[in-house]
Amino acid sequence: MVMKEESVVVVGGGITGLTAALELRHLGKRVLVIERGPFVGGHAAVLPCKATDRCLKCNDCLVEEVLRELKEDSPLRFETYAKVVDIRKNGGPYIVTIETGPCSVDWERCTDCGACLKACVDSGHKAIERAPSINIHPFYGIRTEMCTCLREGRAPSCIEACPEGAIKILDKTDSFDVEAKGIILASGFRPYEPERPNRYGYGHLPNVITTQQADKMLREEGKVVRPSDRNIPKKVAFVQCVGSRDRRLGREYCSRVCCGYSLRMALHMVHIWPDMDITVFYMDVQNFGKDFERYYKEAMRKLKMIRGLPGDFYGTQNGEVLVSYFSEQQGRTISEPFELVLLTVGLSPDQEARALGERLGLQVNEDGFFIAEEHAAKEGVIVAGTARGPMDVAECICDAKRAALEMKRYLDGIYE
Repeated sequence: MVMKEESVVVVGGGITGLTAALELRHLGKRVLVIERGPFVGGHAAVLPCKATDRCLKCNDCLVEEVLRELKEDSPLRFETYAKVVDIRKNGGPYIVTIETGPCSVDWERCTDCGACLKACVDSGHKAIERAPSINIHPFYGIRTEMCTCLREGRAPSCIEACPEGAIKILDKTDSFDVEAKGIILASGFRPYEPERPNRYGYGHLPNVITTQQADKMLREEGKVVRPSDRNIPKKVAFVQCVGSRDRRLGREYCSRVCCGYSLRMALHMVHIWPDMDITVFYMDVQNFGKDFERYYKEAMRKLKMIRGLPGDFYGTQNGEVLVSYFSEQQGRTISEPFELVLLTVGLSPDQEARALGERLGLQVNEDGFFIAEEHAAKEGVIVAGTARGPMDVAECICDAKRAALEMKRYLDGIYE
C-alpha cells in the first residue's frame, strides 16, 4: 500500500467527473480520477448522435469534445478498474483507499492495436471489448467477469498477444492510499432495469429491449434491429416512464430527460427509415431541454403519440409483441402488434456510492440521490452531476464546472 498525494480525487469517470477534473487541471490542481469500469466516459459516451437533417441538440458532440481533449492531451491521472473502498479524515487531508484490479491496461504502453481482442475471439471468448468511442484510450478493455481464462485458471491469451506488454492481470485485487485535500463525488446514476418477471416481457420477450440497448446498436452498427432476427423493424413502440413515476415501485420521481431523449431517438429513426411506423406511449410530455418545442411539434407530425401507458405485453409466434392499451378514439382496450418495443427506462441512484457518501457525511433525498449541502463543500466534499439527481448531458457539464469552481474556492481557502 503506497501513499500518494493529489489535490483532488474525483470519484467517477463519466462526463461529469471528466469535465470537473479537466477544469481543475486547467486551474493548476492535481487530480486523480477513479473509474470502476474499463473505460472513462460513462453512460454519456454510449449515446449516439440523433441528428436528422439538422441538429436536435442531443449534446453527444459535447461528450466527444471532452473525450477528444483527453486522448490528444492527457493532463489527468486515471485509475480504471478501480473503486474507493474507504475514506477517512482525522483533522488533516482525506485518506482515500483505492482498490484496483485484478485487470489493468497501461495507458502509456497501449497502442490500441486490437491484438488482445483478436486473441480473445480466436480462443472462443468474449472478455475483451471495444470502448464506445474512438476518442477513448485505451480503446480496448477487459470485462473480468467474462474472462474464461481467469475462471479456469489458465494464462489469459490477451497477455501473450499484446506486443507492448500493456495488459496486467493479477490473481487478486491490489490497493493503495491517496492523500487528497478534496473529494468530488461524481458517481453518476444507474439505468433502471425492470425486475423479472415484469409486465413488459423484458428479459422474456426477445423483441422488448431498453432504449439503452437501442443506443448501443445505433452507436456500434448505425441501425436498430430486432434481436430475434436482426431485421430492421417496420413498426416500433416507445413506452415512456418505465421505472419512473411509479408508486408501486417506490419511484415516484420524474427522470426529466426521458421525454426529449425518446422523441429525439424516434425522429432520428424515422429520418433514417422514412417508412418506419413509430408509436410513443406516454403519461405526459416534459418540455425539458434546448429547442424542445421545435422538435416536439415535429414529433407530433411524424409519430403516433398516444397519451396513456399500456397495460399488458404478449408475445406472438412470429416474434411480434402485442401491446394492450386503451384507445380514446375507439373507446375500448385494444391489442396492437409491434415488431419492436423500446422501454424508456428512468435514472436510478447509484446504490454502490451510497455507503461512500455516508462516510463523507452526505445525506440523500427521498428519491435516493445525494443532497449537495454547503457544510460538505466547506469540508472539501462536493457532489456533482446525476449523483444529485436526473440531468441531461449539458446539465452535467455545467454542474461539473460549478463543482470545479467550488472546489477551487475550497482549495484556495475561500471557504475557510
